[in-house]
Amino acid sequence: HDMSEAIKIADKICIMDKGEIIQYDTPENILKNPVNDFVSEFVGKNRIWESPEYIRAEDIMIEHPVTIGPEVTLNKALDKMRSSKVNSLLITEEKSKKMLGLVKPKQIAKIKDRQQAVKEIMIQDFAFAKPEDSIVELLKVVDDNAISEIPVLSEDGRLLGLVTQNSLITTLSQQYFEDGEVL
Repeated sequence: HDMSEAIKIADKICIMDKGEIIQYDTPENILKNPVNDFVSEFVGKNRIWESPEYIRAEDIMIEHPVTIGPEVTLNKALDKMRSSKVNSLLITEEKSKKMLGLVKPKQIAKIKDRQQAVKEIMIQDFAFAKPEDSIVELLKVVDDNAISEIPVLSEDGRLLGLVTQNSLITTLSQQYFEDGEVL
């Protein structure tokens, strides 16, 4: 069989060199985590782009995005955005890390009383991803919702990370570069 076919149909793939098993694993793990250069070369460095469903939100998300609590004032939220150099803040419950909403500078700019809490103006209806969502699904969410960031949430709504437009572009561009060189 050729490698492309094996990746699509196999549950497990065995890579051997000179009669010795080098890696016996799922297609996803072989694509994402080749055990050595031989496996990487054998499979092909850019082969994962033939199966982009193996690139998941949890692989490319920022694991500790900037967050604030719901009681923080709009002034403090703006200060945090500036100091952290982010264009939105994710609002979470302090202890559980359950995501409640998000706030952007444009929303705050419209409000005169900046002493009120972010929970008063936060966006509560927002697009999000699950850790297992593929890069293809993430691109669809970005396109369908015209957004530049996607919070990644657990089944119970806890914030796990954030996929940004930047992380998507960086990941997608890897198929065209090898060690900083254009392919």
